[in-house]
Amino acid sequence: MNTAALALLGHASALLSGGVTVESGNSARLAAFLARQAAEILIDQRCEELGAPCPNGTMRSKISILKSLDRHGPGTNLIYAWHRLSECCHHHSYELPPTVSEVRALCAALV
Repeated sequence: MNTAALALLGHASALLSGGVTVESGNSARLAAFLARQAAEILIDQRCEELGAPCPNGTMRSKISILKSLDRHGPGTNLIYAWHRLSECCHHHSYELPPTVSEVRALCAALV
């Protein structure tokens, strides 16, 4: 696994475990943001492994590559985790914030 992705997941884990305190806001949402950045790094890495690197492409195009070339591999889990983490990152007044256990499970899905 990419060392940058591991570092981001380590920071997310520290936020979720309470090792790092957040003065304002939701630590689970901040951890989800860090985990989503790690997922993006891993998606880039997987696209390169499949022989279809697109460093300047949008996340939508990279996900399309994974959907077409990696139907039964780790790409499916990466796509799912990225979408769920994206939902956790967005703040809507009519939705509950993400829980620590929810974000922790999504971080585990990346590893």
